[in-house]
Amino acid sequence: MRVSTGEPTATLTLRDSPGEPVGAPDGRAAEGLRLLALAGIVAVASGVLAGALALTTEHVRNRRQFGRALAEFQAVTVQIADVYIAARTLDVAMWSGVWRLAEGMDAEADTDLSVAALTVTDAALAALHTCQHLHGGIGLDVAYPLHRHFAWGKHHAHLLGGVEARLDAIGALLR
Repeated sequence: MRVSTGEPTATLTLRDSPGEPVGAPDGRAAEGLRLLALAGIVAVASGVLAGALALTTEHVRNRRQFGRALAEFQAVTVQIADVYIAARTLDVAMWSGVWRLAEGMDAEADTDLSVAALTVTDAALAALHTCQHLHGGIGLDVAYPLHRHFAWGKHHAHLLGGVEARLDAIGALLR
């Protein structure tokens, strides 16, 4: 069976399997692993959006309608600018969080990565919808590359729990 992103999936059930806790009893190792996983998820999502932006920019530059390139229409230009802004917002939060994580500033990294994760579930997902819209019907074709970007973006937004879960995570950091 395959999921919407095209990857194979399976279910693994472990009943009565021996196991040992991972990490130190104080939870620091598990917290570090959570931050690394969060950094990895938002980094991949950043690349997904960057790829969708590149595909869409090329498409609107070359696709002609009413005798003009789509990029020449003001409404299209504004929409692609919004996608660019979402991509840059995600990049800034992601790179700041990854840098702080590498520098051992876990609390600050958690804040930045949580903002990046919120961006993935909100602005970046909306930007992927815009890319899909600007491609018209061809963007829905599973054989067209944008479909994979869109599916991966939705997958990462779901993996992060959605907007409300990300807002709850940021709220917990502010307490």
